[in-house]
Amino acid sequence: MIIQRDDWYSKLLTAITKAQDQLLGVIEPDTLFDGLLQALLDLTDSEYGFVGETLRTESGDPYLKTHAITNIAWNEETRRFYEENAPNGLEFYNLKSLFGAVLTDEVPVIANSPATHPRRSGIPDGHPPLRAFLGLPLRSGGQMIGMAGVANRPNGYDEKLVQDLEPFLQTCSNAIFALRADTAREEAEDKLVDEQERLKAILDGAYEAIITIDESGTIESCNSRAETMFGYPSNVMCGKNISILMPEPYRSEHDGYLQRYCETGRAKVIGLGREAVGLRRNGTDFPIHLTINEVNVGDRRLFTGLVRDLSERDEARKRLDDLKAELERSRFGQIVGRSPAMRELYETIGDVAKGDWTVLVEGETGTGKELVARAIHASSARKDGPFVAVNCAGLTDTLLGSQLFGHRRGAFTGAVDDQAGFFQAAEGGTLFLDEIGDISESVQNSLLRALEEGEIIRIGDTAPLTTDVRVIVATNRNLANEVESGRFREDLLYRLRVGRVMVPPLRDRKEDISLLVEAFLAEARIATGKAITGLSQAALRCLTAYRWPGNVRELRSAVQFAAIHCRRGVIGVRDLPPELQQAAIDAPRKRTYQVEDDNELIDALERAGGNRTKAAELLGISRATFYRHLNELKSKRQ
Repeated sequence: MIIQRDDWYSKLLTAITKAQDQLLGVIEPDTLFDGLLQALLDLTDSEYGFVGETLRTESGDPYLKTHAITNIAWNEETRRFYEENAPNGLEFYNLKSLFGAVLTDEVPVIANSPATHPRRSGIPDGHPPLRAFLGLPLRSGGQMIGMAGVANRPNGYDEKLVQDLEPFLQTCSNAIFALRADTAREEAEDKLVDEQERLKAILDGAYEAIITIDESGTIESCNSRAETMFGYPSNVMCGKNISILMPEPYRSEHDGYLQRYCETGRAKVIGLGREAVGLRRNGTDFPIHLTINEVNVGDRRLFTGLVRDLSERDEARKRLDDLKAELERSRFGQIVGRSPAMRELYETIGDVAKGDWTVLVEGETGTGKELVARAIHASSARKDGPFVAVNCAGLTDTLLGSQLFGHRRGAFTGAVDDQAGFFQAAEGGTLFLDEIGDISESVQNSLLRALEEGEIIRIGDTAPLTTDVRVIVATNRNLANEVESGRFREDLLYRLRVGRVMVPPLRDRKEDISLLVEAFLAEARIATGKAITGLSQAALRCLTAYRWPGNVRELRSAVQFAAIHCRRGVIGVRDLPPELQQAAIDAPRKRTYQVEDDNELIDALERAGGNRTKAAELLGISRATFYRHLNELKSKRQ
């Protein structure tokens, strides 16, 4: 599935929002950093990576301690080492390696040919292939405090990706700094003021206010965020009891809460990491998230509250939801693919959507021409207007004219009332006419007038009606041939194909089949209620080898058929429609496949009627290889 730039930024916003929410709540560091690493892998489309903290040895040399790292153990020894040590953090000291270059130079390192990079050392024998590497310093307050690294992005890494990731990398830096701050508070509580400043630097994006009170509840200090949030200047707020920032019943009960806490000596303050209600100076209350920490300064006990305005968080989430909705309206819907042909299609859709001209969408049956028309509409200035789709081939001549332009009562038999047409229904939006090559000459004449004059005349009427409608048409016919044969008006053709979009057939973009299958399988899981995890390699090869005369529509039906007939967690060849199974038998693939799934052996035997030689041909392997895999299967089941 192609991820457009808007979709990528939406994923970025989601990842940052989730991380910030976790920073707000009470969450284990392992969970937080594992989530950050997974988000980074998703955003960069990388195979493995790590997020860690940079520390220094006694001699002053930097080294890396991981907080999250992908398990890429390549043998039993490294697997045990990973399981025993990764939870507490792995430490890396080799400064001559690629990640070492980031530690020493404190700049991003992009290596799309690691084998030829001068800092390649540090990769032990047996380590999974390193085809591309990106090392990213994590900074806070102008200092490098951590590092993230990812590897094996299919098309390598570039500076643009580094720039795009900057907001997310700052979130990772905030998480490391927050972890350090928690540790520092426990080890050096007498440095309260300094710690508050450091916290403020990293928590501006997570906590909107920092307020410090003494044992009696008197406010001793507050930051500018607190002034903005509650509406009091700091010189007014300081010296007052914290209860002025609380509505009833919290205001009356707060001093009692604080006194009981001071008497019990419990390790945690009531209210740690909880949602509460704040009170602004103007008398309005609002939801807040409150985290309280106790610090002893000499013989004094102070309490620091970190407060976030949840109404602003909710508003931010609403803005994000609105953004997602907007992206949903303007993205290319169910058009899925990352092949060169689809990339060109996306660019063309974007180009024709910029204007208000008519568009001709051409392509074979089942390629998704209506989806393209909807994408053009959703990406255009008319996206907030209606989208009306009409299948011209499904209506008779008289009925089509009536449906398109409307009619007056009594215009023909059965016209018992005045009727508005599709042009009027699509006012201010887009009218999509599918199978335009099937319309009659009289309808062609009326359509040409509507396009040239911006007017329609209802059947049985004489007065024209003005229209403001963009027209997109589609056909699987060659309209130029239709013009030569006299079945289609030449001037109408020229008027229709101002903008032109050719939708590629599925056979010309087979690299998109796996993505389409994933999308259709998600629909099928819901429809069937089956927990189907995917397709076997043999089944996927079978789909890829087929020519798909019905294009994407036929593929969707095939996936639905397979999901209905599947009796296991994975769809095999025997679950596919008969015509696909027969195509696989008629055209076995090249002998390059390595059997990975025992079920594929069983499928092949069943399709070959128990003939092992034929089964080996269906799998594209030698008979000797097939027998070896079959013996291994028997050994497993003994």
